[in-house]
Amino acid sequence: MGIPGTSYPRAALRRLAIVAVAAGTLACAPAYAANQTGTATSVVVRPNTLVKVDDLDFGTLTSGPTAGTVTVNAVTGARTATGGATPIGVGFQRAVFQGTGGVLLITVSGDTSVTLTRAGGGGTMTASLVRAASTSGGGITLLGGTLLPSGVQTYYIGGTLNVGANQAAGDYSGTFTLTVNYL
Repeated sequence: MGIPGTSYPRAALRRLAIVAVAAGTLACAPAYAANQTGTATSVVVRPNTLVKVDDLDFGTLTSGPTAGTVTVNAVTGARTATGGATPIGVGFQRAVFQGTGGVLLITVSGDTSVTLTRAGGGGTMTASLVRAASTSGGGITLLGGTLLPSGVQTYYIGGTLNVGANQAAGDYSGTFTLTVNYL
């Protein structure tokens, strides 16, 4: 090591050897990297179409010895409960659909109730549904059936879930339909 004919003190050689070993150890240490994937999405729609954005979710709840209800407000998205039904956590939401239309008259209809069936069987619950809507130009309106929109319409579905006394534990789900006619 070093230039021929040059002498180095042993202590300097020892330090040089320790530095070389330490550098070699660091160079051999494994590198760690973390990768995570994300999702990018987009929906392209034609005029006079309807797209589901979110599902109606009454969230997690417990059932007591008396019947109760859990309501998700179609206008505000807030959740309330009565009787023996007790909501747990924050995993709830109103259903949201969006449509586009430049026409003068739109009729909105669809199911007014939905039956939720327990996965694996052994229980059902029924929810009454409430529809509301907003347009890109104004506030939210409860729907009786007809809306005079302009631009983008957002439709909200909430409802009241009837929870039986000592309702069987499990995951419950059901489907409902929202129909928007562009006239």
